[in-house]
Amino acid sequence: MRRALPALAWIALHAGAAAQARGAAEPGCALPESDRAWLERALAAWRFASREITGIGAVPSFRAIFIGAECVLTSDDALTSPTGEGVTWSAARHAGTIALPDGKELPVGVASFASSHEGRAFFVMSTPSVWSANGVGQGADLERTMVAVLLHEASHVAQTGPYGARLAKLIETHALPDSFDDNAVQTRFRGEPEFAASVQQETALFLRAAAAGDELEARLLAYEARELMRARAARWFVGADAYLAEAEDLWLTFEGSGQWTGYKWLVHPEGGAQPVADVHRSFARDGQWSQAEGFAVVMALERLVGPAWRRHAFGDGQRTVLEMLDGALEEH
Repeated sequence: MRRALPALAWIALHAGAAAQARGAAEPGCALPESDRAWLERALAAWRFASREITGIGAVPSFRAIFIGAECVLTSDDALTSPTGEGVTWSAARHAGTIALPDGKELPVGVASFASSHEGRAFFVMSTPSVWSANGVGQGADLERTMVAVLLHEASHVAQTGPYGARLAKLIETHALPDSFDDNAVQTRFRGEPEFAASVQQETALFLRAAAAGDELEARLLAYEARELMRARAARWFVGADAYLAEAEDLWLTFEGSGQWTGYKWLVHPEGGAQPVADVHRSFARDGQWSQAEGFAVVMALERLVGPAWRRHAFGDGQRTVLEMLDGALEEH
């Protein structure tokens, strides 16, 4: 995720027909066959994840922009068809930069982000051949990872309503800069060893709670992690930084559910079909705090309440993941 937006218009993607894209292009303007095949698989994965993993239903209209080395494909209705039928695409050559809907110019390179302009959301993602040419990776491993990235971003589209309004209000109330994003807490406190150590300990405890075989043990571990979070907030989220308590809760909700979606698809036998231990290790590693701890919180939450949390996280947005976790811990 590149930045927070007042409208919080994150995008999800849906299937399109490569033949339509080729037909809309000027002669010679088409994605390479490998990129077209990946795009169809990735968007089919979004439909599958929406149906079988997240339960996401209808999503708002958005513009999807896929960038190849020579050609850019655009669709305004790629997400709205539940079957991928009837989706329209346009294609055009580019000269190394892409004109975005907000008027900015994007150099062709590794990209995957969402933004908005005049209340209309758009999603931008370059294709596997572009990522590979920029040294990110290659082959089946790269393509699988890129599907998970797409699904992460796509999961946010169901959260552009109530959660987006809360985040927009936070941004407006505190006059937060364009640089405010899901790394806000980490950016502010990465230089504080005690703060960072607490985040790591909380994350580890939540993951242990998620893996606990005994219900009581899972609750005790989750409770311990939550108490550490509260103590950390009471010490550090004060004065001018007080707003970060709410910001952290919202970003953990967005990033945790996004990570969970990518993880679930990667390990699903009809999805990425990857070994659970390998994928879990990758998603649980330190790096971006909001993603690592968000993933851990969601995994612990699902351990305690089952799939019930998804109706809020991917649906009505009435409760954040921490609010749901607190509710679950208060039940007994």
